[in-house]
Amino acid sequence: MRFEESIDFGGDAEEVWMKASAVRDIPMYWHGTRSLEVVSEEGNVTHAKVVFGFGGSGEADISKDTEQKLLTIDYISGPFTGRQTVRVGQGRITAVWDIKFRGAYRLAEKGSEGHLRSGTVHALERLAGITPTA
Repeated sequence: MRFEESIDFGGDAEEVWMKASAVRDIPMYWHGTRSLEVVSEEGNVTHAKVVFGFGGSGEADISKDTEQKLLTIDYISGPFTGRQTVRVGQGRITAVWDIKFRGAYRLAEKGSEGHLRSGTVHALERLAGITPTA
């Protein structure tokens, strides 16, 4: 499953990037992530254990490119594998998901895209300081 969501914002891009790149705060903005435990940090890469709001857990490598204002999450195990990126630009924040569900979670994949898209928009709004839409 691959999709992209973006929103425009009127705030400071640096402030939004600081929120988006705060790895330990991911569950605060991305409600589909129930918890995130940092296992190790090396340079700009953080290895973490992730527990998802819909059930299941896995591991991810999270890298930050401050110059490009790009956060990359590589999900390496769990209900799905693949990559999510979050890029902050001047007045715009964009998330791209490119993931594949695994095991029994594949049965719910088709019905999950709308939910993931909605959750992504809400997370981007929270990061940008916009009250999430209903």
